[in-house]
Amino acid sequence: MTRSQALPSRLTYRLLPQPADRDAVRALLAAYRRMLVILDEIRRTHGLGANVVALIAHGYQRVRDETGLPARLVTLGIRDFARQPADLDPQQVSALPLDGKLFSLKGAAEITLTTLCGRRSMPYRVEGYDGPWRELSAARLTIAGDDITLVVGVPVMPTHPAPNPKEIRTMPETILTRVGRIIGGLSNAALEAVEDRNGLAVAEQALREIDAVIHEARLDLGRIKAEEHRLGARRGQLDGELSALPEKLELALASGREDLARAGISRQLDLESQIEAIDSSLGDVAERHAAAAKALQAAGAARRDAEHRIALLRKPPPGEPTRRRPTRSPATARRRAARSASPGRCAPSTGRPAPPARSPTPRSRSSTACTGTMPSSGGSPR
Repeated sequence: MTRSQALPSRLTYRLLPQPADRDAVRALLAAYRRMLVILDEIRRTHGLGANVVALIAHGYQRVRDETGLPARLVTLGIRDFARQPADLDPQQVSALPLDGKLFSLKGAAEITLTTLCGRRSMPYRVEGYDGPWRELSAARLTIAGDDITLVVGVPVMPTHPAPNPKEIRTMPETILTRVGRIIGGLSNAALEAVEDRNGLAVAEQALREIDAVIHEARLDLGRIKAEEHRLGARRGQLDGELSALPEKLELALASGREDLARAGISRQLDLESQIEAIDSSLGDVAERHAAAAKALQAAGAARRDAEHRIALLRKPPPGEPTRRRPTRSPATARRRAARSASPGRCAPSTGRPAPPARSPTPRSRSSTACTGTMPSSGGSPR
C-alpha cells in the first residue's frame, strides 16, 4: 500500500497464553534485546550509523549464532534498529516487529506465533480498532508484564462488493469426508431404512466404494511423499547457497565493493524468503501426509466393518428355519391320485386323452382299462 492511499487501521489482539507459552514469548523478547545489544556494538565499532546493508553484512550471522532468532525476525529487527535513535536502551524495548510468516491466525480462536522453540498456539481476544497503522512491519508484538498484545495493520474496506455467483465454488470432497460418508451409509440406521432384501446390495456397493477410496488414498499418499522429497531437496540447495553468502559479503566489504555487498544482501533476503515459503509448504505437506494416513487407516477400518456386515447379511437370522422345497399335503396327494386313476383322464406324461375303456369280460379282467395295454405274459386268451 502506497502512502497516497489510506493507511490501514490498527487491530489489537490480546493473547491469552498458558504459562509455558508466556515463558516462550518472554524468552523471544530476551533474545531480541540481545540482538539489539549486538547491533549497537557493531554500529559503534564500525561507525555504521543507520546503514542497513552494512548492519546486515556485519551482524546478521553473528546475531543468528548467538541468539537463535528466526531469520526473518533478525532481518526485521535490523531494519527496525536502523530507524531507532542512537541512544536506544535495549533493556527498555518491549515490542518486536513481526510479519505474516512469524504469526498467523488459526480460525476465530487461536493465533500461532513463532518462538525460539517452534510454533506456539494460544487463544486470543479481539480488543478492537484504533488509529492508523504507520509501521513498516506487518505487526508488532508487545510484552508488558503478563500482558501480551499483538497489534496488526489491517486494511478497512468501507464496502464489500457482492460475490459473483460464477466464482462461488463448492469445496471438493476430501478422502476423509468420503470415508465418513461411506461409514455413515454403513450405519445401522441407514441399513434399517431400506428393505431387508436391499441391505446386502447397499453393503456390497459400499465395499466397492471403500476399495476405490483406498486406492485413491494410496495414490495421494505417494504424491505427498514425492512432493515432500522435492521440497526437502530444494531447501537443502537454498541452505547451501545461504551458508556461502556471509563469506562473500565480508570479501565484498573488505574490497570496498558496496555494490556487490548490496546485491549479496538482496540475494540473502530472497533466499530467506524462499526458505520460509518452503518451510511453510513443508508444514502443509506434513499436515496433508497425516490426513492421508488417517484417511487410509479409516478406510481400512470401514472396509473391515463392511465385510463384517456383509457376512451378517448373508447369514440367516437365528431361529429362522432354512427354506426347503414345499411338501404336498395328504389331501393334495389323494386328489392327484384320484385324478390319475379316474377313466377318461389323460396320462400326465402324454397330455392326450386316453381311449374309452371297454366293458370288462371274464377273460380280460386282468387287463388295464386306462392304458389299454395287453396283459402281461401269463398266457394267451383262449
